[in-house]
Amino acid sequence: MRYSRLAPAAAGLCAALALLAVPSTASAQSSHTAQAQALSVHRKSASCTSPRGQKINISWGDGNVSTTVYFNNHCNQKRWIELKFVKQNHDFFWKCFSVNPRTSGKKKIGHSNPDQVVITKKLTNC
Repeated sequence: MRYSRLAPAAAGLCAALALLAVPSTASAQSSHTAQAQALSVHRKSASCTSPRGQKINISWGDGNVSTTVYFNNHCNQKRWIELKFVKQNHDFFWKCFSVNPRTSGKKKIGHSNPDQVVITKKLTNC
């Protein structure tokens, strides 16, 4: 007799616990989706003068603190990568670095979310 009185209460407790677990799982999924959107990857490329048909390829993500630019230069020429950052007061500044011919690697910049990224043959904005 005692078991039959406790069984409905235990079932109700399990249902209440299940309802509590659902929102935390949903919020974890939505926060993971928000992080994935915030950390999206951007890609850009530019054609080489020589050899014909080759390119310099770069990619970067929207970091919270810094931006890491990955590059792979298939060209026989040096290229410049220029990143424009905009402050909250709408002032802007550029950070630039060169990429040697036929090299690949990465460069970490101490600022996040570039407003514009440009691949140039000559240094123009820095």
